[in-house]
Amino acid sequence: MRKIILGLIATVSISTLSFGQATLEHSYSSNWTNNQNNWGALEAAGGPLSAFNVESGICYYTLDIPWDNTAINIMRIYNEQHVLIKTVNFPTRPNRINFITDKLFNQDNLIEILYTDNYNLCLINENSVVVQIIQNKGFARVIKTPSDKYKLVVSTNGGDNKLLYDVYSLSGTLSVPQQDVYLKTSFVGYPNPTDSNINITNKLTDGEKGVLEIFDANGKKVIAKNITGGSKEISLDVSELSNGVYIYKLNGQTNRFIKK
Repeated sequence: MRKIILGLIATVSISTLSFGQATLEHSYSSNWTNNQNNWGALEAAGGPLSAFNVESGICYYTLDIPWDNTAINIMRIYNEQHVLIKTVNFPTRPNRINFITDKLFNQDNLIEILYTDNYNLCLINENSVVVQIIQNKGFARVIKTPSDKYKLVVSTNGGDNKLLYDVYSLSGTLSVPQQDVYLKTSFVGYPNPTDSNINITNKLTDGEKGVLEIFDANGKKVIAKNITGGSKEISLDVSELSNGVYIYKLNGQTNRFIKK
């Protein structure tokens, strides 16, 4: 009788789960060259397929990034109905997609892409027009001020374990959907990738305590650091870690970074 009851419970559980399965909407393909160096950049870019919010809804994109530096590097942007709406040609090879928005950098309603190539931060719009180049900077982070303005903080490794920072004022704002995503994904670390130190958003309130945990790609905990709320960021030395992808976790929130 016990086996019959357990069998019925299992049957009911499987039946219940079957109604909650995800439904495939659409399939994409991407031409990202499969080799070790490229996949490190791929991880930082968010993958060969990702999504972002604009005022009108969701957009998806694929990246066609051949390993050959002389080849054309392309982003294809699709709307929420999976219809191709833009093909963007990168003037230089992107190593990392930092931010995609239609409102933050100006008010022309064009989608703009902030990416890192081998040397600079580059801002282009959906028509493949170069809007701005920030030279000799590789990492970028968007910060919201208490007055609901936005700043762009860019940095580069200056050598001798020093990071050099510049702060830019932004004329625009985030669209309403992007503001919601920003609040949910503001648990970030930079620079990413990093070879020495990483600065991680401290999401704890004043006096709140927690443990920042770092896990390697196999799920092994490699760092645990007691954290108290009050400061905006947590500085962590990861210079002793092996190169690879790591997950960091603090009070239920997670994100990832690359040690290079």
